[in-house]
Amino acid sequence: MNLTTTHALPARQLFSVADASAVRIVCTAGSLWLTLDHDQHDVVLEAGDAYETGDRRRALVYAFEPSTFELVPQPQPSMRRKLAKNSSDCSRSPSVWAATRAASSV
Repeated sequence: MNLTTTHALPARQLFSVADASAVRIVCTAGSLWLTLDHDQHDVVLEAGDAYETGDRRRALVYAFEPSTFELVPQPQPSMRRKLAKNSSDCSRSPSVWAATRAASSV
């Protein structure tokens, strides 16, 4: 099942994406300016360009000219996978942690 949605924006109009990490933004026509909340870097997309991020932030999409774009759903990692990715083996295994501490104290 294809859950991709297509959006058309008139020139100088805004579109808000609540969680930019959940989608890939693909400009199919026109020219778009994209910014994420609390991010100093902006992105300009021309027809054929795409943008994706792992940051769970709101994105604002602004059309410089009449434009269309697609929001392609991105698979979201499970919370267990996120926690495992952010944890080192040492914090998950007391024996590895003890061996690492013993080796570093020599």
